[in-house]
This record gives sequence, structure tokens and C-alpha cells, in this order.
Amino acid sequence: MACTQEVVFDVNLLENSTLEDGLTGWAAVGECTALSVHNEEAAKVPTETINTVADDYKPSGRYILAAGRADEEDGLCRAVSGALKPRVTYRVGGWISLGDGAEGSHPVRVNLRLDDDECVVEGGAVCAQAGRWTEIKGAFRLKASPCGATVYVQGAAAGVDVKVMDLQIFATDRKARFRKLRKKTDKVRKRDVVLKFGGAGSISGASVRVMQMDSSFPFGACINGGVIQNPAFVDFFTKHFDWAVFENELKWYWTEAQEGQLNYNDADMLLDFCDRYGKPVRGHCIFWAVDNVVQQWIKGLDHDQLMAAVQGRLQSLLTRYAGRFPHYDVNNEMLHGSFYQDRLGYDINAFMFRETARLDPGATLFVNDYNVECGNDPNATPEKYIEQINALQQKGAAVGGIGLQGHVTNPVGEVICDALDKLATTDLPVWLTELDVCESDVDLRAEDLEVVLREAYAHPAVEGVMFWGFMQGHMWRQDACLVNSDGTVNDAGERFIDLRREWTSHARGHIDSDGHFKFRGFHGTYVVQLSTATGKMHKTFTVEKGDTPLVLDMDETTHLVVNHVENCNSEDGGLAGWTPSGSCKLSMYDDPEPETPPRPPLSATEDDDDEPKPKPSGRYVLVAHRAGERDGICRELSCAPAPKVTYRVAGWVGVQDAGDQDACHAVRVEVCTDDGRPVGGGVVVAEAGKWGEIMGSFRVDEPPCGARVYVHGPPAGVDLKVMDLQVFAVNKIARLRHLRKKTDKVRKRDVVLKLGRRTGGAAIRVVQVENSFPIGACINKTAIQNPAFVDFFTRHFDWAVLENELKWYYTEAVQGQVNYSDADELIAFCDRHGKPVRGHCIFWAVENAVQPWVRALNGDQLRAALEGRLRSLVSRYGGKFPHYEVNNEMLHGAFFQQRLGDDINAHMFRETAQMDPSPALFVNDYNVESANDPNATPERYVELVTDLQKRGAAVGGIGVQGHVTHPVGDVICDALDKLAVTGLPVWITELDVSAADEAVRADDLEIVLREAFAHPAVEGIMLWGFMQGNMWRSHAHLIDADGKLNQAGHRYVGLRQEWTSHARGQVDGSGHFKFRGFHGKYVVQLTTGAGEMKHQQFDVGKGDGPLVLDLDL
Repeated sequence: MACTQEVVFDVNLLENSTLEDGLTGWAAVGECTALSVHNEEAAKVPTETINTVADDYKPSGRYILAAGRADEEDGLCRAVSGALKPRVTYRVGGWISLGDGAEGSHPVRVNLRLDDDECVVEGGAVCAQAGRWTEIKGAFRLKASPCGATVYVQGAAAGVDVKVMDLQIFATDRKARFRKLRKKTDKVRKRDVVLKFGGAGSISGASVRVMQMDSSFPFGACINGGVIQNPAFVDFFTKHFDWAVFENELKWYWTEAQEGQLNYNDADMLLDFCDRYGKPVRGHCIFWAVDNVVQQWIKGLDHDQLMAAVQGRLQSLLTRYAGRFPHYDVNNEMLHGSFYQDRLGYDINAFMFRETARLDPGATLFVNDYNVECGNDPNATPEKYIEQINALQQKGAAVGGIGLQGHVTNPVGEVICDALDKLATTDLPVWLTELDVCESDVDLRAEDLEVVLREAYAHPAVEGVMFWGFMQGHMWRQDACLVNSDGTVNDAGERFIDLRREWTSHARGHIDSDGHFKFRGFHGTYVVQLSTATGKMHKTFTVEKGDTPLVLDMDETTHLVVNHVENCNSEDGGLAGWTPSGSCKLSMYDDPEPETPPRPPLSATEDDDDEPKPKPSGRYVLVAHRAGERDGICRELSCAPAPKVTYRVAGWVGVQDAGDQDACHAVRVEVCTDDGRPVGGGVVVAEAGKWGEIMGSFRVDEPPCGARVYVHGPPAGVDLKVMDLQVFAVNKIARLRHLRKKTDKVRKRDVVLKLGRRTGGAAIRVVQVENSFPIGACINKTAIQNPAFVDFFTRHFDWAVLENELKWYYTEAVQGQVNYSDADELIAFCDRHGKPVRGHCIFWAVENAVQPWVRALNGDQLRAALEGRLRSLVSRYGGKFPHYEVNNEMLHGAFFQQRLGDDINAHMFRETAQMDPSPALFVNDYNVESANDPNATPERYVELVTDLQKRGAAVGGIGVQGHVTHPVGDVICDALDKLAVTGLPVWITELDVSAADEAVRADDLEIVLREAFAHPAVEGIMLWGFMQGNMWRSHAHLIDADGKLNQAGHRYVGLRQEWTSHARGQVDGSGHFKFRGFHGKYVVQLTTGAGEMKHQQFDVGKGDGPLVLDLDL
């Protein structure tokens, strides 16, 4: 709060204001002015007042009549008793009327004159009438204490008598007002909530955390084409505001400055920006009633031409943006201007509303004006605003909302509330549409802002607040910013952030014995997190307005979070619920210290250090006397899987093989729906005497009636052990939160640019132009003929790989007929666009990918053909490819090895390295990251790489293809961790994520991309296509066949933007500029005091310590 020491609140500083001592202390202003005291008739004394020194105040009924006024400046005055304090907001109250016989209304002003500098301070103004009393609702604030002050009442026309009743000046007690508003806010904006979780007995005591994600009361800000280029502006806007409005770019004078020359490019650009960040936009404005903002060419039109232009504006704007703007300000500031009404008649304003509603019936149509909430503008009283709305509605205008602009100075809460109360009688929603609080003292600005925001938020008629800018240098009014030009948040900005925090609800605790969790929260969207021994699950819900408690059934959340395998550790009744599948015998064992103790399960919430990791129980089921591979163990899941939710299958398995103590066997965990349809699971290659961790997953598109889980797989006679089998839903939110922290550590670095002391204070901008982590895509001959494909590829990808055109079966489909023309064409395309190309692939180990003529060769012929392929391809493209995949999918095929011996794979690597030593030579295979393929475990991949290296193969990288379905982040990370022990770089080489549901596909794609980007061993990602109709797998595209981005495409583009760093600000006094950015190439732009711009490039490489760069600009 501002300094209020020695300030006494709610004490009138005008003595004898109720005239108990007659005219003592009052003086006439003007030679002819005569003052007299009168008593108003009891029936005419005002009964409602808001601007008083005490809650129990009632107007006295005694008033001064100032008669005989010869000039507008004539009236009455009196000295202010007591010292006025600086930085304190004073309210001016009382009642004004006009003498009997006065015609019409007249403005009457209340001003103060300070004794020491004769400065005039505005104290308020009313539009007074004879026969009715109008309340004064003024305010003022001083920067210094004057020697004295006198209050004047003046302003009506000469000859008009002025009546003044109970004039008051007193200091506002904002703290007391805020206490009332907090209570009012709790009643208006909050509600009691009861979350009912199913299974009260089993879930009682479980941990619950409730987090509010969005408020139903939006805050927004205006933007323009310049500010969205400023990273600091964009960062604050996207973090702290929910809606947007264009400052000028939708106004008629902007979109059609010259007749017939329409320009919506700037508005379209801003709409695209808001779409990317999910911000709804208010349509401001279709017309503007004030004469001086109407473009000259419109002013030159005659009646018919102007009417045609108005209709053209409506048709052009509203058909173009139908459905895009939830609100429209139809004709701005009709209380202060009447340009169209003066020229086209009284019905024109209502016509604008009627036509707008016809052309875009989904939008809410607003009136919008200023000073209505201030109490100091006779042209903009709440009463006049209501009269205007009623007149519009009577003419058929679908007025749907009331806009109060909110360009305020020295706000008084009670005055604002009174205006809102009056407007609320229309039953229309009210928005503050252009809020800025102007005050050079930033502490006072913070206080003033809090006054306005608390009054708006506590009032039930108000449904949103829009700021008219927030950053210094990018605002219409000076001294109103929340963020300084260098991006630092000032006290007013901190106050705004604090209020948004205060108006956000969070709760945590435990489920009670009835299975309930209760809290009181602000209206909006929430996520509840339920934590049990198996992990955590989230569910969203909405708290809407209501007078009674909101009771919500959370049974679905309970089902998602709990382990669906009851008695998984056999605590309750041993084998209860477990049944043999096939011919075998089940028995229980307790082995808390097996030969290889199992580690705690992989957790999607590993960033939550306060949650202890569950330990293996040591109790397991032994499945013996198995007669076949399908024999094993099964049990029914406790509830049916929910559709489009990814489930984890976890636990440990082991094998006992009496015939071979060192044997390894594949153990399969399979989940089947009640109709017998398998939907997923996992595979573990278990080694005798050791526990293997299950890392499976599955998902269903439609809800089944039920499901069962099966464990089977080793050959007949091999005993099977199962410990702590679990099936539970994946907590993606917590995992993504963890990955953001990991990404910051792995992919970013602190940077200090040393620019020299002479540059101190200079404006600086740092822009990342290239990320050191490349993301590419496969292309083919057909795709590059499609302009939409080429446009997206060149803008959003860094590398390329040829889908088929370099493969042996493509370049030599018939023996001896070698054709590289298509590959050359694609490589030339990539050269034109500066895209490096991965060489995929020299050979392919899978037999059905080998052309028939090669399969028909004998040993010597095959070796000769192989050597010819190497010489032909590698020598032709020497130095052209930074990577080669030498023999594709060796975990899944052995065509050349079976025919030419165990060394042939290593020979391919050795020969390739000899002919072209520059590229990194990769192994490449699929399913390694999925934990569902016994042939492609990370361990087997590492064994393959190690064997090749022992044979002299220069293996330079590991390719993980990434053809994934329902990915689980921690499973992918586990595979990457195991591959990282080789010390080789890992690339995701053929990523596609298949899901028919676009939203699910977007989520799945984000999981894989974030896991890869956050892992230090991964150095790049290649997508195996991205456009519908140009992909190997269906339901994996990012853009539709018509070139439009789907949800997965928007998610991909959003992540690339998230992983790009920009910074701006000022060089400090030491000549330094500091920021934290992603690894890659940057350009720094320095603007000197003389306006000269200087540029220089620099690189940010990996490193644990800050990167300090001396830049000579």
C-alpha cells in the first residue's frame, strides 16, 4: 500500500458540510453570486448513496443554493480543513442539483485549487438536472502536501442556479475495501466441491492433489504486429493471459485505409499467432463512432455512398471471419461520437448490430465505451449507457454484452462498483475491455490496478478483463505498463501475477473413509491427481457457478489409477484370482532375496521425489509342469480398460530350465479383451536365475466389457515365475513435466556475451537461427512434386532421407540395370534447399526385402554382387552422405549372413569405411524401444554392435527406427539408457506414430519427441513421412492431404518453437548480456545509441559451465 501514515480514513475534511452552522466557512464565487441555505422536501432527499464517509450515512436534506450566477466559473467554495497527504487517494462525494426552472442538464464540476502553486486538481463532474439530485463520485491524488487547498463547485451555464448538498472530501481506506471484496469474491467466484471416488474401502487414505488449470474468468491483453516479434512480450503474454484483442489491425481505418484497397494480412497474422497459443480473440472493432478516427475517404462520401460502404465493411469483415471472434465491439464509443448516426439516421447503429448478428450469429455483440466506471464524465454515466442499450434493443439490436474500457486514473472501488451495479440491471455480461491504469509511481500503479481488478473480479456481472497492453514502449497510455521494456516485471506486474495466483485454487489431502475429498475452489477447469501404490492418475473436471456444493463422481479416475491386477503380490489369499492357462500347476513362493534382486519399477513420476518408489514384494507365482508355449497363468482385470488411455503392464518374470541353467527364454505378457482379441502387452527375454522386468503397454479404442492378462511363452518344460504383475494407466502429465526439466539440463546452456563497457545500455536481441539437434523427414520422388509437401518440409525439417530410392532393390531391380536417376533427383532437391541427406540403406538383411535375382545367386555370385553394390553406390556418392545405414534390420534378418558367413556384416562396414571414410556408419532396426519384441531388445542390439566392433566394423551410430504405437515414455527412456552404454550416438531414424484419433496421435508423438530430445545419447530424429497419402503407415500423418495441419502437426510445430531460444533486453553496465539458450547457431543484433544496428553470429555448444563469448561489435 502507499504511504498512509497519519492518514485518518472516513473523516470529512470539509467542515460544516451538512450546514448545521449555516453558511459558516462557505463563500460565494462571482460578484453576483448569492448563497443561501435551504431544506429539501423529505420526499426528494436521496435515499441511496455509495460515496460516503460512513456506512450509516444518510443525506442531511440541507443544501446551499448558489443563485445569481453570471458566469460558468461562478459558484461556491470553502477551504479544506487539515493537511492533504501525498500519494493518498481522496474521494469527493455529495449531491448536486439545479435550481427550479433550469432546462435540460448541465455539467457541474468540483475542483480543488492548491494554495502554494494555484494548481487546479479535478475532483469530479456530474451532469445535473433540476428536480433530481445527482451524486458526485470524484477522486484525486496529490504528489506533494500543499500548504492549503480550497474546493470549488462551478460549471453550469450562466444564470442557472446550482444546489450543493453534503459536499465531502475524505481519504479512501483501500485495505478495508479489500477485506470486503475478498469476502464478496469468495461468495461470487468460488464453490464447494465434493469428489466421490469409488471403492471407498480400498481407496480410503489415498493421496489426492487438486490443481486448477484454467479460470472461468478470463484475463486478456491487446497485441499488435510489432509486439509479437518481441520474445519477452510473447513470453509474458502466453504465460499470464488467456485472451487477446488486436490493438488496431481489425479497425476499418487499418484494413481499408484507401477506398477499395483491403488488407487483412496483419489481422490474419495475429489470428494465426493466437491460434498457435490457443488464445481466443475479441473482435475490436467493426466501426468507430468518433469522427476523428474515421478515415478521410469515408468522410467524403455522400449518404448513399456511405451506406454502401458500411454494408461493404460488414460483408467483407464478417464473412471472412465468421466464427473466429467470440465477441465483436460493433460501433465503438457511441456515447462519445455519432459520425454514422449524424449522416445515416438514428437507426444506423441498431442496423449495424442486426446485420452483424445475421452474418455471424455465433458472436456476442458488445457496446464499448470509456469513462462509464469513473464517475467523472457527464457524457458517459451508467444511466446514459443503459439508455443507449435500451434504445438499441428496442430497434432490434442483439446487444449481448457491455464493454467498459477502463482507462482509469485514481480509481475508487465504490465508484466502480456502483457503475457495475447499475449496468447489471440490464442482465447483460460486462467486460472490462481496454484496462490500463496510468500512474507514474509504480507502487501506486500497483495499488490502483488492484483496486480495479478486485472490484471487477468480485462483481457477479463481470465476466472478463482485457488489458490495453502491458509492456513499456508498447502501450497507448504511458506509465501504465506491468512489464518494463527490458522484460523485467515491475511492481504492478507482480501485483497482477499475485492476484492471479490468489484467484487460483489448489488443494491436497487424503480420501476420507466415505471415499470423498472435499475442497472449496474458484470456478474453472481442474485436474485431480490420485496417487496410489501403483502410481498416479489425472482427470480433468470443471467447477461451474452454483449456490450448492458440486458433487462429482470420480469412479473413472479411481479405475484408471489403481492396479487392475488385484492380489498382484499374492498378499490376500495366496493364489486367489489366479488361474492356470492351459496344462500347468500354480504354487506360491516367497523369495525376498533372489539371485538378482529386481529393481523398483520404472516410474513415470520420477520427478516427484516426495513419493517413495514401491519395492518388489518378493512373493511370486511359480508355473510348473507346462506342456506347451501357451501354457501359463492368467487372471481377469478388476475393471475394463478405458478407451484411448495408454496402460502400462509392469512386474517381473523369471524362468527355471532344468535342462539348461544358462538358458534365456522369451516370456510374453498378453492382454486380451473379453472376446479374445489381443490388444497388447509386452515381451521379456528372461535369463534363468535372474528377474526380467516387464515393460509392456496397450490401449483400446472402444471400451470392452472386460479383459484378462496372460503370461506364457517359454518352451514346454520350462517353469515360469511371475512377481507383482501390474496393469495401470500411464501418467503422461507428470512424465512430461519431468522431461521439461531434463531437457533444460541436457539441451540448454547459460551464455554470457561480453560486448564491452561502451555498449552498456544498448538494446540487444539474440535470435536462434539453427538448433544443433536436427529433425528431418523422409522424402520420395512423388512427394516433392506436391507444393504443400515441399512447403512444410523446407520450413520445418533440417535433414532428409530417401524413402526407397537408394535401396538396392530400387537402384538395381534387374541385374545389371543400375539406375540412380531418382536418387540423384532427390539429392539435388535437398542440395537446393540445404538439407543434408542420410544414406538409407546400402543393404537390407531381411530376406523379403531382397530382390529375386539376388536371392537366386550362389555364394560366389552373391559375394561378387555385394562387392559390386558397394563399389557402385559408395564410390558414386563419396562424401555426399553424413550417415550410412549399412545393413538394415540385422536383428530381424540374416539373408547375407546365412549365405556368406558370420563375418559378412562386419565386412560391409569395413569396406564402406574404406571407400568413404567420412560418413558415420549406422546399424538400424525396429522395435528396440517398444519392449514387445524378443528379437529386438536393447540388450541384443548392444550385443550386435559389440560383435561388429570386435570384427573391426567402424560402427558410428545406432539407429532406432521408431515405428511406434501407444508409446510409454519411461520404456523408451529405459531402452535409450541401455543403448547409451555403447558410447555411440543414437538417432531415431524412421519415426511414425500411428493412431486414428488425432488427439491421441498428437499426445503419442509428443511423448516420443520429448523422450528423444531430453536424452543425452540422442543426436537427431528422422520422421518416416508426415503427409497423408505419402506415408508407409496409415494414421501417422501430421498434415492432411490438402496441406492442412492436424493436431499432431500443430503439436510438432509447437515443440520445435518451444525448443528454439530468443532473448532481448539491454546490455548491462559491465558490457555483458546473459541468457540461457538451446544449443545451436545464433545471431546477435546490437542497436547503438545512434540507431546503428550491428550483427554477429555465434554458436552455443554443449557444456556444463556457462559459455562466455567475447564479441567484437
